[in-house]
Amino acid sequence: MAYRGVRLVVLLVIAGVLATFVVWRVVRKEPLSGGPAPSDPDAARVEQFRREGNLESLAGEADDPRPEVATRAVRAMGSLGQAAVPHLERRIADARPEVREAAVVAWGQAADDRRPEVVAAAARTDPSVVVRAAAVSVLGQVRAVNEMETLIAALDDPDRMVRVRASASIEHILGRRYEVFLDDPPGSERRRQAVEFVRQIWAQEGQGARDYYAAKKARGER
Repeated sequence: MAYRGVRLVVLLVIAGVLATFVVWRVVRKEPLSGGPAPSDPDAARVEQFRREGNLESLAGEADDPRPEVATRAVRAMGSLGQAAVPHLERRIADARPEVREAAVVAWGQAADDRRPEVVAAAARTDPSVVVRAAAVSVLGQVRAVNEMETLIAALDDPDRMVRVRASASIEHILGRRYEVFLDDPPGSERRRQAVEFVRQIWAQEGQGARDYYAAKKARGER
């Protein structure tokens, strides 16, 4: 009986502590775990500009020194179509890799003219793996046939994620699968031969692919 009494006292003490904590959180107006997050005025402002199609204001938000605000604004511009492309291309040169990645992805969503030189440059030279990976994915997404050499070169990128995405983009454009030994060390002889084989395929089929995608574009298809 004494043991049960001690257990009851301990449980009552624990319950009292928990109740005090809950009351303290409510008084401070902090959400409990799993509850709704407080409103984010930055997110609300960016979303309002997006709904209004206010590119100039979004461009101002993209210059915010806080990367989370700038990234949100850049992503919002992606839904505003071709007019957003010049703004997005400027952000592909941003000093912050998360902003550059968001700009590359948003460019792929917004661009209609299919002049992907800025994205291709990011795929070739950006120091961030995530930016290069995003860039080669977008080049495949928009079927950038004039940047096939950029994609082929990315098959020998030092990072496997970039190599995998470049391979997927090439397959997407060519409509066929092939083996380029993505797990081999960059510069290996077997990879070199496989990459050269892809170049030969493109030399043979490239003009046909260009004509095919040009006809799709003329019909308004993506």
